[in-house]
Amino acid sequence: MKSTVFKNAIMALIILGSSSLLYADVFDDVVNALKTQNAREVSKYLNSTVDLTINNQEGVCSKQQAEMMIKNFLAKYPAKNITIQHKGSSAQGAKYAIANYETEQTKFRVYIFLKMVGNQMLVHEMRIEKE
Repeated sequence: MKSTVFKNAIMALIILGSSSLLYADVFDDVVNALKTQNAREVSKYLNSTVDLTINNQEGVCSKQQAEMMIKNFLAKYPAKNITIQHKGSSAQGAKYAIANYETEQTKFRVYIFLKMVGNQMLVHEMRIEKE
């Protein structure tokens, strides 16, 4: 009996730990794609529709529209450096990260919000705003 409870507790810790790593990987992958100006790679993590804000242009758009908007932003403001400053989660299960995005000309703050879709965490909202 004790052995079964112990095994179940170990399995729960492994599952919880690996799911946290999955969220971290999505954030890291999105940030790395932004850093390398790869909008196509960013789009792999976008939901079918995304609430997207880039420099006061905002709206709900398709994954393809969001990719084009991100591509245009990256072409205009190539990253010099981008770092995740904070990660967290909401009571509803959404995960978020805040990153600083630096270019030669200016700095931006990037907000990334993930929600579970099926068995995958996807970007539901992204905001890129000048500091």
